[in-house]
Amino acid sequence: MVSRQQQGLTLQERRFLRRIVVLVVVLGMLWLIFAPGRGLLSYRRLQSRVDTLARENKALAKHNAELRHDVDRLQHDSAYLEELARQKYGLLKKNEMVFEYKPAKKKKK
Repeated sequence: MVSRQQQGLTLQERRFLRRIVVLVVVLGMLWLIFAPGRGLLSYRRLQSRVDTLARENKALAKHNAELRHDVDRLQHDSAYLEELARQKYGLLKKNEMVFEYKPAKKKKK
């Protein structure tokens, strides 16, 4: 007579074991995807945030370069400084006069 240990698992036991293994694998995959703070979705969210911050950083660096250029021009280019003073603050040179002309009003018939 052959003992049960020599025969191996029965068909029902193998099916049950296979279901347990599949369940463990599925739960493991779900944990990898949805784990709070460590899952794939969290990683994607963080990667998106990193990309956004990198774009903002690039834009701010460009703006800083433009401001540095303007500061340099204000410090070293007197013609630019004069032009800016005339446009922004309405300053005049010595012996200059400003004449403002208002547009003629249309007559009503």
